[in-house]
Amino acid sequence: MRFRLPPPASLAVHPFVRALPAVLRQAAPFGIAVALALLVRHLVVEPTPIAHACDPVPWSGACALRTLVILAFVTQGIGWAALAAGLAATVARVPLLAHFALVLGAAGLVLYSFTPSAVGALLGMLVLARERRVPVHARANSASPPRNTTA
Repeated sequence: MRFRLPPPASLAVHPFVRALPAVLRQAAPFGIAVALALLVRHLVVEPTPIAHACDPVPWSGACALRTLVILAFVTQGIGWAALAAGLAATVARVPLLAHFALVLGAAGLVLYSFTPSAVGALLGMLVLARERRVPVHARANSASPPRNTTA
């Protein structure tokens, strides 16, 4: 028995497939934040030659940026900022704050600030998921039959 993919025209009728470009647009900041954090982690923080060069004078020149990045994840500042943005987005239901929480959470997950970053990113995702949902409008009093208003 062979598995056959459905024709592309039949896939276009599914709501998930129609919403995919919007979902990708929503996920792009998260992906960019992960990519940038990985670059910072593997090109600036972890290489041994850079660490040895910045050991004697950590606050001079380009080493100051590396020291600030290390200080941000040693104190888990990125994670706490993600958590604060996530909480603010949850309370205020502001999509911009939710995106900010998601981006900071992604960077914090890559840069060693796991717990507060994960919670902040999840709170941001929940706000964005709730925003995308179509609200269901219930009738005023659905238990009783409609009233006759013509006299």
